[in-house]
Amino acid sequence: MSAGFMMQAVLRSSSEEETLLIGERLGGRLAGGDILALAGRLGAGKTVLAKGIARGLGIREEDVVSPTYMLIHEISGAVKLFHVDLYRVTDMDDLENAGFYDVFDQDAVTVIEWADRFPGAVSEPYLMIRLQCVDENIREIFIEPHGERFRRLLNLLVKEIPSHLIYRT
Repeated sequence: MSAGFMMQAVLRSSSEEETLLIGERLGGRLAGGDILALAGRLGAGKTVLAKGIARGLGIREEDVVSPTYMLIHEISGAVKLFHVDLYRVTDMDDLENAGFYDVFDQDAVTVIEWADRFPGAVSEPYLMIRLQCVDENIREIFIEPHGERFRRLLNLLVKEIPSHLIYRT
């Protein structure tokens, strides 16, 4: 790993709009083939962050809905977005049968909610993002890069995020 790259950043959002902004800034730096793995309990803000990412990709946030009843939701834009939800998936065979691994062959950004339910299903490079509720409004967003591209991206992102949202690096 190159000197000067951070291993993790923790952002603190105190509103849905701030979570959207974080996602938007992140989405503006993404390219086809990028994978983001999201984790956090129900209501932690995973879909809100995904809406912000879509905004950053030039996709209307209204086009991003919680995909809980559809495993893979494909959204077209300047860059295609695959919004994946693993909440109702029970085993690795379900992933395979649903075409989960096919989305990685696309020139698209892939955002996977509940990625922590299947450790090892996503291989490097990817960006792991864990959302944790501090209280009703405040979320801590732990961003951990896996792979050189995402280490560079995280360093750039932290420079673009308003400083009041950066909790620790």
